[in-house]
Parts: sequence; C-alpha cells; structure tokens
Amino acid sequence: MKRPKAPRVARPLTDLLGASDGAGSLLVAAEQLGRLERDVHALLPAALAGSVRLAPPREGALVFLVANNALAARLRQQTPSLIEGLATRGWLIRTIRIRVSIAAPEPQKPPKEARLSRQGLVSLRDLRDALEPSPLRDALARLVARHSYGGPRKP
Repeated sequence: MKRPKAPRVARPLTDLLGASDGAGSLLVAAEQLGRLERDVHALLPAALAGSVRLAPPREGALVFLVANNALAARLRQQTPSLIEGLATRGWLIRTIRIRVSIAAPEPQKPPKEARLSRQGLVSLRDLRDALEPSPLRDALARLVARHSYGGPRKP
C-alpha cells in the first residue's frame, strides 16, 4: 500500500539557495559583491561609475574591469581615494588592480530589406493621392517612392 505524496509547495529561490551549503555561500558572496559594487559606484564620479565592472576581491585586492586604456588611466588616479572611501564604509581593500577587458565586437546586423506587397503599395498610393498637400502626404510619397519596385519614382 503506497502512501500518498505530500503536495509540493513553492518556495522562494532565496530560501532554496540559503538552505544548501554550496549554493548558500554563493548567494552570500553574490550579495556581498553587489554591496561592494554599489559602494564603489557611489564613490566614483558618475562618468566612470557606469563603465566599471568588478571581479570578486581576493586576498584584499579588488579587480576592476574596464573597456579601454583611457578609462583605466582615469581610474588609476582615483584608487587612493577609493581605498580610503571603501575603508570608511567597512571594506578591507588593500590594493586595487585594473584590467582592460575588451569585449568582442558584436557582429553587424544586415540592413533590413522590408518590402511592401503590391497591394499594400497600391493602397498607399491611393491614400497619398486622396490627401490634400500636407506633411503626411509628403511622408507617404517618400514611403511609396522608397518601396516602389524598380527604384524611387516621382510622387
């Protein structure tokens, strides 16, 4: 004779992550890195804050990831005040390392080649012809010319 199974109850993900030792420590580390990143961004000038990502600190060294050498040079000038500012906020950071992390360029998207159907084009021409001279009529004329088969035509 089988026992009936207890119904499953949905639990928040944070409860599940906090319950296991491995994932729980991962959750704590992620929260700590998030707080550190917020503090770093609060201490940096706004122009730099949006361009800086953090790697997890190791042995008292904080690693900043930036997109180019110019940002790295500007950030190096800020490191002494950053270390002091983080110390006042309770972070024990001895050194700051800056790495240029060049992201691979995104492949270029091919240009859109949208075409109107013949019936759609005829409808737009009829609408254009029915309108009084106006900016809307001019816009429709450009649209019809751009999508006419055989290239642009006179409106």
